[in-house]
Amino acid sequence: MRGDNNSGRLGEIHAAKYLAGNGYNVLETNYKTSFAEIDIIAKDKSGTLCFIEVKTRKNKNYGYGADFIFKSKIQKMILGAKSYIALSKFSCDIRFDIIEVYGYALRSGFVVDEINHIKNAFDV
Repeated sequence: MRGDNNSGRLGEIHAAKYLAGNGYNVLETNYKTSFAEIDIIAKDKSGTLCFIEVKTRKNKNYGYGADFIFKSKIQKMILGAKSYIALSKFSCDIRFDIIEVYGYALRSGFVVDEINHIKNAFDV
C-alpha cells in the first residue's frame, strides 16, 4: 500500500493485536532513533525479544509484503535493535520477524483478509 500511511498504521495496529492475542507482550510500537525505526518490539512466550517489521498490502498481486524489505531496512532494524537493547539492558535471545498484513481500509475501519507472521525472517 505504497504511499498510504493510514493503511500502514492500521496494519501495524492489527499486527500488535495479533501478537497480543498470541501471547506476546508488546513492549513498543513505532520505536524510533535518529537512524532507525522498528514497527513493533515484543517478547514472545519464551522470553525472546522480537523486533518486527510490519508490511501492509491490499493483496499479493505485486508480491508478498516481505519482498519489500530490502537490505538497507534490515541494517536499520539491526542498528535500532542494538540501540534498544543497550538502553533497555535486556539480556535475552533476540530475533527479527516480519508480519504481513493483507487488507483494506473502509470508512468504518480496516478489514484484514490475512496475517502472516514470519519468525526469524533474517539473521544478524
